[in-house]
Amino acid sequence: MDSFIYLLLETLIIGLMILGLYATKKHFGVGLLFIFIGTMQFFQTILSGNVYNLYFDVFLFSPGSTLIFISTLFAVLLIFRNESIIKVRSAIYGIILSNIILVFLSYISLEQILSDNYSRNTTFLAEIFNFDITLFFTGIILLYLDMILIIFIFRYLESKFSKNYFLQFAGATVVTAILDSFLFYTINFYSELNYSEMMIGNIAGKVLVCLILSVLFAFYFVINPQKENKRKALKFKDIFMIINFTTSGKR
Repeated sequence: MDSFIYLLLETLIIGLMILGLYATKKHFGVGLLFIFIGTMQFFQTILSGNVYNLYFDVFLFSPGSTLIFISTLFAVLLIFRNESIIKVRSAIYGIILSNIILVFLSYISLEQILSDNYSRNTTFLAEIFNFDITLFFTGIILLYLDMILIIFIFRYLESKFSKNYFLQFAGATVVTAILDSFLFYTINFYSELNYSEMMIGNIAGKVLVCLILSVLFAFYFVINPQKENKRKALKFKDIFMIINFTTSGKR
């Protein structure tokens, strides 16, 4: 139960940070939220390879990594819900580029560690900076597709259930999270003996975080009706402007 309490506390902190940074955009702009999301990507990488907990004596997953991945999707939805397509595009490609740059910097740091004997804690640092490049590129491609897919699902649910904020956020994120876990573990670990255990644990963790953050985000919009989205409803074809660089992305 202690591990669940820690996960709940961690989820609330990250969720409140995202909502808080977005709520202060009038004073600081939305850039602070972009920076927060980008910097959390490195933390996710460290946690995904080192920190795991067993939940309810059944599900094993990395709590911090799972949380940061899902919170990234929620941040993208928050930006999409109220901002211009150009800002959504900036957020998505900023996240992808920050992950790619992270790998190159980590590789350089690893070579610096191994180049001589002056570095400290070399074994620990080498484990942190040593990436499985196949897993990374699989993950980054899926993350990009996840962010595009979740916007389409969210837009559909928004059009059908305009006042049910919980269903909008939970439906879009849960479907995307399950699909992401299935594809990632099937592509990379299908031949492993514990393939099902790893995938189910990861799905359980993501769904749990999705539900907690959905409650938090829905509550935020219920108590802040002034934050209600007043933009003209997007058509599905408008969403393609995110990947179409021949358009300005204004709406």
